[in-house]
Amino acid sequence: MLKHHRTWVAGLAVAFGLACAAEGYGQTAAAAPQAAPTAGVRARTAKAPAAKQAGLNLTDAQRNEIRALRDGQRGDERALRERMRTAREQLRQAMRADVPDEAAVREAAGAVAAVQADQAVHRARSRAQFMSVLTPDQQARMKQARVRLEQRTRRTQRNRMLRHWRW
Repeated sequence: MLKHHRTWVAGLAVAFGLACAAEGYGQTAAAAPQAAPTAGVRARTAKAPAAKQAGLNLTDAQRNEIRALRDGQRGDERALRERMRTAREQLRQAMRADVPDEAAVREAAGAVAAVQADQAVHRARSRAQFMSVLTPDQQARMKQARVRLEQRTRRTQRNRMLRHWRW
C-alpha cells in the first residue's frame, strides 16, 4: 500500500510539475515578471525546472489541452478525496467503538478499499489522458523522467534507512 502511495505521489508531483511548467513556458520575462516567493508559498515559476529537466518542450496547443484536462479532473479528485475522508472516519469510528462490531469494521474497511480502487482508476485514466496529448518522443522522455524519479526516491529511502540504523 505504502509503495503504491509513494508511486502515486511521485507521479502526481511529476504531472503537477509538468502542468506548472506548461504555464511557465508560455510566459516571457518581459510579459510576466517573476514574483518573489512569499512565506510558505512558492512562486509558480519555481516548479518549472523539474519539467524542463524532462525536456518535453510542449507546444501551446499541448499546454492548453493539459490545462483543460487538469481543470476537468479537479472536481473528480476533490470528490474522491472527500469520499476517502468520510470512509476513513467511519472506519475509525467503527474501530474505536466500546464494543467493536467486526462486521461494521469489515464494511467500513471495504468502503475505504473501494474508494482507493476508484482513486487508482482515476489516476490511471488521468495519466493515460495526459500521455495521449504528448508525442511519442515526449512520451519516451516522460517515461525516462519517471524512471529517474523512482530511482532517486529509492536511493533517498535507502539513505534514510541507513541513517536511521547507524550507531
